[in-house]
Amino acid sequence: MYRIAIVRKGQPADRRTCTTLGELRDIVWEVVRAEGSVITDADHGPLMELTANARNMADNEGFAALEFGGAAITIRPGPAPTPTFPGGGF
Repeated sequence: MYRIAIVRKGQPADRRTCTTLGELRDIVWEVVRAEGSVITDADHGPLMELTANARNMADNEGFAALEFGGAAITIRPGPAPTPTFPGGGF
């Protein structure tokens, strides 16, 4: 799991969590588009690589950040979810 903060000047941080690279990609795409950029087919590969590298950096160093226009995305590994069992037993 990853803890995500989307930071824009003059606004409170938009805090989220995600568990997969696909979910992180969706957040990155959302921020890029919100900053007024159009993501073309040619952009997908490089943006996916950038997103994967940021996730790997967060895994290895405990933190990563991406900046797009006036927005920044911070990525931190979160605690692993605690498994739950029906009835509370094992």
